[in-house]
Amino acid sequence: MIKRTCLALLASTLLATPAMARDKSLYVGIEGGVMWAKDIHVDAITPNISQDDYLVIDHKMGYDIDAIFGYDGGMFRAELELGYKRASHDEYSLTFDTGDGVISDTFDADGSTRYYSIMTNLLLDVGNEDGLSFYAGPGIGFAWGKFKINSDDGDFSAKDGGVALQGIAGVRYAVSPNVDVGLKYRYFRSSRIKESIDDEFDLRGGRFKSHSLLATLTYNFVSAAPPPPPPPPPPPPPPPPATQTCPDGSVILATDACPPPPPPPPPPPPPPEPERG
Repeated sequence: MIKRTCLALLASTLLATPAMARDKSLYVGIEGGVMWAKDIHVDAITPNISQDDYLVIDHKMGYDIDAIFGYDGGMFRAELELGYKRASHDEYSLTFDTGDGVISDTFDADGSTRYYSIMTNLLLDVGNEDGLSFYAGPGIGFAWGKFKINSDDGDFSAKDGGVALQGIAGVRYAVSPNVDVGLKYRYFRSSRIKESIDDEFDLRGGRFKSHSLLATLTYNFVSAAPPPPPPPPPPPPPPPPATQTCPDGSVILATDACPPPPPPPPPPPPPPEPERG
């Protein structure tokens, strides 16, 4: 039971640890998908009157595409993002106080909202980079917008540029050591609109805000890990032991003593005495 508990804790720890397989590597990617732009409420300012919600722009579903260039530092990733967003207008609502009463009207639209952006993102990245991983974080940068208003009463355009903010959350899956696919959610918000139509008519106030769901494709500039070094060669065999040759011709270890020499042969017997006659 204790062994199973330890294994379960180890597995949960590995799943929660930051991805480390692609530390200190660069990556690039392309992203694209659908975008839902919120209504833009624009105020009108004239020398005599300030009218809140003079123009409300209702958007159709649009699209959002971008390219990213990033650096994977392990637990954190930093990105430079170049984006483009576009949504056609669905309808316009006009409200104006003439002094004698409020005039309101809603009519079909035939215009569009476009935004170009350059953003920097800082993302927290957790999971298994050989499989499924998750990331989230904020972004800040600069965005340029153009609003093209087409109606039966006339056409005009307005421009906007300023600091933009965004929030990002996504999931990605490694299909190879270098390629990831995934899904990303993005909330984007521009600066407030400040546009002078002429010397006596200004538009102020509204922000462009959008929610996007994007498919992502990322290429990581990482090389395969080098193969392990070959095993060391086996040690040479030990040298043969030192030997010595004894006087009797036998060969023994140098550390051993030679056997003692055999005793000398006994002396020959004395010759027999001669016989006496």
